[in-house]
Formats: sequence, C-alpha cells, structure tokens
Amino acid sequence: MFNLESIPTPNPDIVGRTVDNEAVLVLPVQGKVKVLNEVGTRVWELLDGNRSVKEIASALHQEYTVDQATAEEDVLEFINDLAKKEMLETI
Repeated sequence: MFNLESIPTPNPDIVGRTVDNEAVLVLPVQGKVKVLNEVGTRVWELLDGNRSVKEIASALHQEYTVDQATAEEDVLEFINDLAKKEMLETI
C-alpha cells in the first residue's frame, strides 16, 4: 500500500494511449485493461517517478477546485487501486 510520502511509478510493462483526455492502460501479459477519466489521466501523467503521492495531490489541488485534504485522500485511493491491479510500482 502506498502512503502520502510514497513515490509511485508506472509498471514498465504497461502500454497506454490517451484519447480525448482519457487514458487506456493495458498490461498485455496479465490481460488487464484500465480506462481513466480526465482526472485519473492527469494523475497518470504526473506519475514520473519523482513526485510523491502528496506532491501529485498538491498539483491536482492547484489545477482543480478541490481542497488539499480531499485531493490527498482521493489520489491515495486511486493510486492504491492502480497498485492492486499491478499497474504501479514504488521507488
């Protein structure tokens, strides 16, 4: 499980494409597919292996009309969901 200080990074085996602000992520070997909405796609774009979960939440707080605590809670839940689907790793 990730926490606010964790630095998540995408699983290198993922093949992805973004169309109309929605990302489609595929783990070919496992046969897993995940479609992300606009906000989920933005989180995915911020998963660069340098930012912590808290830093990603702060970016969303600044870009969208959401308070910091809600952004942190939502991003952490989203990232942990991706991790359960083997789409993320931690540094």
